[in-house]
Amino acid sequence: MVYTGSRRIKTFVKGLDEQIESGIPVGTVNLISGTPGSMKSSLAYSILYHNAVKIGLNGLYISMEQDVRSLTEQMKRLGMKEKTDKLLVEDYTSLDKKLRSKKFQKLKFEHDWISRIKTYIESLEKQSFDLMVLDSLDALYALTDLENPRTELYHFFKTLRETEATSFLISEMTQNTDKFSKYGVEEFLCDGIIHLDFKRTGTILSRLERFIGIVKLRNTAYSTQYFPLQHGPDGFTILTREDLEL
Repeated sequence: MVYTGSRRIKTFVKGLDEQIESGIPVGTVNLISGTPGSMKSSLAYSILYHNAVKIGLNGLYISMEQDVRSLTEQMKRLGMKEKTDKLLVEDYTSLDKKLRSKKFQKLKFEHDWISRIKTYIESLEKQSFDLMVLDSLDALYALTDLENPRTELYHFFKTLRETEATSFLISEMTQNTDKFSKYGVEEFLCDGIIHLDFKRTGTILSRLERFIGIVKLRNTAYSTQYFPLQHGPDGFTILTREDLEL
């Protein structure tokens, strides 16, 4: 793996890394949670993209909802246009095709997608990628019959940690809930929770304001403040109290 001195992964969200001891601890499993429209996929992709382009870290993005073309076109519209061989994007179709090959003969009759993803990750050479995104947990659950979520997710998270990569799992939240994951157990198993939220402001011509908060981050001193989150030509930026007072 390639590192830049400290054992931290930069989010490349301007202003955020300074609030979390310069980044996310290497080798951890983290939830990116939020309701639809909160830019979870965009943030996750941005972290992998900028680490690939600016530092040379290898990233793996597994999209269970969007196909590769749709996802990458969406990200290009957000300014992430530079081509890089350091970021591999897999979608349901491409991954299913790989898992039906002779290499994965034992999965021939396996329909449990958590088992399939685990086997795929285990097949990758250790240290072949530094960061991984799974988009999303909820899409994965829809393809899996979880009889014992606590036990099965414990082993899934264990597999992710054994890769030594830093993982980001996208988790859908419903409106008016304080649960950051479907089963709740994910919140205890993970090392970090990044919460994306938004609210409507104004009365006549209302608009959405997005916010980001670090709910949990093991082995890190972090701010518990929710920061306004903006996206522009140079990527994501947070506004601190000092910024707002200028």
